[in-house]
Amino acid sequence: MTFSELGLNAALLQSLEENKILTPTEIQEKVIPFVLGTRKNLVGVSQTGTGKTAAFGLPILQLINPHLMQTQVLVIVPTRELAQQVAKDLFLFSRYIVRIHTEALFGGKKVEEQIKKLATPKHILVATPGRLVDLMNRKIVDLSQLKFLVMDEADEMLRMGFKADVERVLRACKPSVRKFLFTSTMPPEIKDVARQYLGEGVDEIHIKPQEFVNRNIEHQYIAYAFGYKFEFLKSYLLQHSEERGIVFCRTQAAAKLLRQQLTGCDINAGSLYGDLNQFERDKVMSAFKGKRIQVLIATDVAARGLDVADLNFVVHYHLAENEAQYVNRSGRTARAGKTGVSISMVQDDELFQIKEIEEVIKVQFSPVKLNVEIAKVLSVDLELKINIGTRHELNIASFKEFLLEHCGLKDEAIRDVKLYRTECTFVIDSRYENQLMKNIHNAKFFHQRIVVEKV
Repeated sequence: MTFSELGLNAALLQSLEENKILTPTEIQEKVIPFVLGTRKNLVGVSQTGTGKTAAFGLPILQLINPHLMQTQVLVIVPTRELAQQVAKDLFLFSRYIVRIHTEALFGGKKVEEQIKKLATPKHILVATPGRLVDLMNRKIVDLSQLKFLVMDEADEMLRMGFKADVERVLRACKPSVRKFLFTSTMPPEIKDVARQYLGEGVDEIHIKPQEFVNRNIEHQYIAYAFGYKFEFLKSYLLQHSEERGIVFCRTQAAAKLLRQQLTGCDINAGSLYGDLNQFERDKVMSAFKGKRIQVLIATDVAARGLDVADLNFVVHYHLAENEAQYVNRSGRTARAGKTGVSISMVQDDELFQIKEIEEVIKVQFSPVKLNVEIAKVLSVDLELKINIGTRHELNIASFKEFLLEHCGLKDEAIRDVKLYRTECTFVIDSRYENQLMKNIHNAKFFHQRIVVEKV
């Protein structure tokens, strides 16, 4: 089918053509005519990367009144990155519709700035639950004229502890508001929310994972030898140094450590995880989108809503825990008709895990051939001196914590620490020298630039 056959008007079709979005996905084929042709609520079960924003956004843009300067649409999302991405997509889709104003509201940004922007009414708000409830409590956000409420990635919002905030918003809406809930999975909590706030007879649209795996993605695996996982990843990245991609880790501690290790190997990497503040997130994403960073190390939650053009690969440094997560991660590459590679790292005696993914996702994996030379480096004790000491309120424990935080060194790797008033000496294994030196470069402590020298 074409977007024209789905019932979209000329202004929206012009925006889609301009952005080279020519063929609707399955979720778009099912949701667009449903929104345009009925007045019912909807639960859509579909993974990230299937085109949900266009599925609900295009028909809603066609149905709202651009001449009515009131908030008519509210989209709730779990993360600030997704809020920014959805708002950007809706802005692009509405380019040829007169006077459609969209605003993204999320934490990590000064609330006063957002209040100032909301002084001019917006047709569409895209918000994270916490910031939205804050603005509702301040009587800044008015939902009295709301016509559409969209809950995107609802399962993720509930998993992150936003259920009370989401229910607060739902209770504030008039019964006549049309509600669309999109989720990757249907746990009991989602069913309860749908039943209570969308009604017993709510329509459901299900898109199964194997029905929308991007056929432009090539699926591969790296079989690494026990104890040498990092070396195999490093080898792949160095052999593809002209390409860019995302490496997924299971935890933010692992993401941060991996970035520090790669930096020590002259691989330009940045990390994105939940605890970063908004300034740090924007700085990392600006560098990544500006191609000043080759590899982004990310956790799954932090990567929700990321849309970076022309990514060559995705690496599952820690294997995806289920098929939905695998599809969500892999969908960061091969976007807008491009091709890409999704690479899973698995220990060479546990290849059965690849077979399990193949059976569920209905794709074929091929091995990545790497000539990994495991360097048999003779390690020696290396004594170093650093220009911070007791006058900087350091003790041995806090000094080790500083090196762990900035360099990714493990506690047991730092030995023979001797603290003096203005400096400190310590011993590490020489294998960690590059990792420490490259990560601590330009670091500061108590406003003092760090200098590390060999003793």
